[in-house]
Amino acid sequence: MDQPSANAEPTTEPSVLLRLRDGRVLSYLDLGAPDGRPLFHFHGHGSSRLEALVLDRAARRAQVRVLAFDRPGIGRSDPKGGDRLLDWPADIQEAADLLGIERFAVQGMSAGGPYALACAHALGERIQTCSLVSAVPPPEIARRSGPIMRQVAWWVAFLFPNYLRRRLQQYRSDEPPSREVLVARVKRMAQWLGGNDLSLIEDPALLDLLTRTLAETARQTGAANRTEIERLARSWGFKLREVRTPVLLWHGAKDRILPLAPARLMARKLRHCAATYYPDDGHFSILVNHAEDLMMALQTGL
Repeated sequence: MDQPSANAEPTTEPSVLLRLRDGRVLSYLDLGAPDGRPLFHFHGHGSSRLEALVLDRAARRAQVRVLAFDRPGIGRSDPKGGDRLLDWPADIQEAADLLGIERFAVQGMSAGGPYALACAHALGERIQTCSLVSAVPPPEIARRSGPIMRQVAWWVAFLFPNYLRRRLQQYRSDEPPSREVLVARVKRMAQWLGGNDLSLIEDPALLDLLTRTLAETARQTGAANRTEIERLARSWGFKLREVRTPVLLWHGAKDRILPLAPARLMARKLRHCAATYYPDDGHFSILVNHAEDLMMALQTGL
């Protein structure tokens, strides 16, 4: 396994703010090869653009330019009222126009996966490749595959949205957490981790990056992260079979956050999908330990 800390550079965040036509600001991190082939990276739930820092070195070697965006209400991106999953492609299309980028790949980590698929569905030929890393499956798949208690949780979220909303309000504070709170939160996450995930939080450089990423997602209130859970638990507004863009799917067999069975079913439902399953990886470790695989596959597939 690669040494995780080798990918945890740089320590600075060359963030950029784009102003959209409606006046909102969309923030992104610009990494990798400045003149490389463009990849728009979408972060996971409770994360931010900073998670893409682990891709920087591999992206430079593969000649890929990574543009990692904060979603509305997260990090430095302005919130958007009534935001829907299929609103995201319009923001990304406008961002690409402002940046002078005609065609590009998209990559979604975990909860960023549905946003990558939404772009592949809505933006057609502008999207060259869609990469899904430990991705959240559509709710109709999550409700009928994987561990039974996970299926029950998805059904509860689907059938009782008001109950879900109350639970989210109860357990998610809008107060920015201290570093001590964040470190404690990361260590509590260990009970949900499997495979190579466990070694990541033992790496000081990666633990620091993870706490900075979590702090950034809480820069504004927690409202955006709360509504995101509700958004992904209901219909996405499109079917997987409608996505015509080539898809690369990457998933760990020891992922205890998003189990493997729904990922396999998702791969079968997609029209053009090349799936890679890592036997010893969990949820987070693919992005870190296999950054070279991800970037080289995108470089050759663009």
